[in-house]
Amino acid sequence: MKHTKILFILIFISLALFASGCEEKLSTEEIATKMQEKEASLEDYSCTIHTTVYLNGENDLEEEIQMVYKKPNLMRTSGVEDGKKVESVSDGEFVWSYDVETNTVTKIKLPEEPLITEKDFVSIIGNLLNESEVSMLGVEEVDGRSAYVLETRPKAEESVLSELASRTKVWVDRETWMVLKFSMYDNEGNLSVDVEIRDLKVNVGIPDSEFKFEIPDGTEVVTMDLDEQFKIPENLNLEEARQQASFEILTPEYIPDGYVFNAATVQKFNNTALISESSETVTLSYQKGTESIEIMETVYENEPEKDTSMLEGEKISINGREAYLNEFGDLKILHWKLGEVEIDLIGYLEKAEMLKIAESIREPSTESLQENVTESSQDSFNESESSKLH
Repeated sequence: MKHTKILFILIFISLALFASGCEEKLSTEEIATKMQEKEASLEDYSCTIHTTVYLNGENDLEEEIQMVYKKPNLMRTSGVEDGKKVESVSDGEFVWSYDVETNTVTKIKLPEEPLITEKDFVSIIGNLLNESEVSMLGVEEVDGRSAYVLETRPKAEESVLSELASRTKVWVDRETWMVLKFSMYDNEGNLSVDVEIRDLKVNVGIPDSEFKFEIPDGTEVVTMDLDEQFKIPENLNLEEARQQASFEILTPEYIPDGYVFNAATVQKFNNTALISESSETVTLSYQKGTESIEIMETVYENEPEKDTSMLEGEKISINGREAYLNEFGDLKILHWKLGEVEIDLIGYLEKAEMLKIAESIREPSTESLQENVTESSQDSFNESESSKLH
């Protein structure tokens, strides 16, 4: 549920942001206090989250997720994503995710400390309020519930918020202060994301048994350590990175004046219900004062489904190979493939300099790549077998 997870975060942030529109201008601390007071009366809820994502004004993705929640950390979500059924349950100690297609259950130990603390919450609200203009549009009914209708617009044309949307409308339940509807519009005024909370039921006494996960017969269970899977990788020199990587690291023959090699990192991801493909990524970082250039090289154990997220930019050629250039303000991301290695070149450089760096990166030898990928696959298999024993 990769799209829905992002939307959950946006909804959470928006509720904090738009709370100020319902009353007179409040300080960050007062808003946080008011939100906490409302949240304190919430014991459990269930709903259906209907999400529609639009690309160039057309319906590009539509999902519907059923969600059940109970304090302090019990949650169940289920639905269909990309044509396959997905289910996730948090029982307070572990998060269980079931992938029907691979018949795999991923078991994840919940962290002892919350990911977002009260201090972080207040900081998020403050930053968003400082960057946005919030206005009250009125009161409307959404799915039988009375809701405040609010709108926000980024104060600065060039900001993180302006990159996400030119304006956003949110319908906030007047009783519970939960978001009932959420609409984002792109910089051309087109609707880009529309989320609606349907069949909302609050404080109905949901039993703990609702959050007990039953492992289907014949299912492979993979235990994941989030600290290991997503820990910040160690900075390495180039020789150390070559020793850890399972494929031949490609280095540019050209780097702009003033930039020097800073560090390399190596990250390996195993196929689970949360990560669709086993892969390995090596990142090379070059530094010039506070400016940096990064080269990310990724090899997949199996050929992944074609990702179109990086194919929406300018189509260009690098040494006769198809490539795509995406620009986000001054930041540029150049994406192409050499052999089995997918490469992303990231930097705040002119287009000509980006192309010059890319064209200086040569394709790896076929024999070396095949030998290393085979060894990586065997290592992943051994790690998977070891996890089953635990």
